Amino acid sequence: METNQFENIIETEGLCKSFSVGGVQQHVLNNLDLMIAEGDFTVIMGNSGSGKSTLLYALSGMDKPTLGSIIFAGEKISDYSNDRLAKFRRTNCGFIFQEVFLNDNMSIMDNVLASGYLSGLSRKAVYEKACEYFDLVGIPAEMYKKFPSQMSGGELQRVGLVRAIINNPKVIFADEPTGALNSANSISVLDLMNKFHKEGKNIVMVTHDMKSAVRGNRVLYLKDGVILNDITLGEYDKSNEKERLETLKAFLDEMGW
Repeated sequence: METNQFENIIETEGLCKSFSVGGVQQHVLNNLDLMIAEGDFTVIMGNSGSGKSTLLYALSGMDKPTLGSIIFAGEKISDYSNDRLAKFRRTNCGFIFQEVFLNDNMSIMDNVLASGYLSGLSRKAVYEKACEYFDLVGIPAEMYKKFPSQMSGGELQRVGLVRAIINNPKVIFADEPTGALNSANSISVLDLMNKFHKEGKNIVMVTHDMKSAVRGNRVLYLKDGVILNDITLGEYDKSNEKERLETLKAFLDEMGW
């Protein structure tokens, strides 16, 4: 398992995010303090409009907070310029979204290589790593030249996973990664995420789906931009999934979900 010198991979203090809507300030995140430990698979849950995705984007440097600080791998990224944030994300963050945003005019291999070249490795090394990861997620070599339009949703999400990890990021951020998938493909993608987590990847995932949420070892519940509570589930194993679901359901019921 990969390790680094940070006890907490991400820390926030007094995190606030506001938007102006029709001249009225909407407060989405409210003075939020959070610590995400190195090695965690953290799940963020909450009702619609609770600030889940806004928090994810702030933690990953995709969006800057209105107030407060974010320390990511020992760096205060909340002070960074947009250009410096973009460079930081390239080497420290991997992203998986409900919709896989691939370039339709490039093959799936070229989509992954385009991201991988940002790591500074040689083209040969990036290609070999891409082949290794494609094999890991069950994408055979004969599919490398296919275009996104020629692939199913489940296949595309697995390509998205490869693109997310090709640069060996410190954290994988996932926003409803199974939201557009059927049950079988959802399980396949979640199994891969658990595999990456066991191999040392930090994961932060937003979801509204309990069967996805039980894959994490910690679940945060957001309400009105504040962490109302959190629960520790421990490491996921298929043999304890039913018990984890019952524990999570009881927790969410208590939160008023």
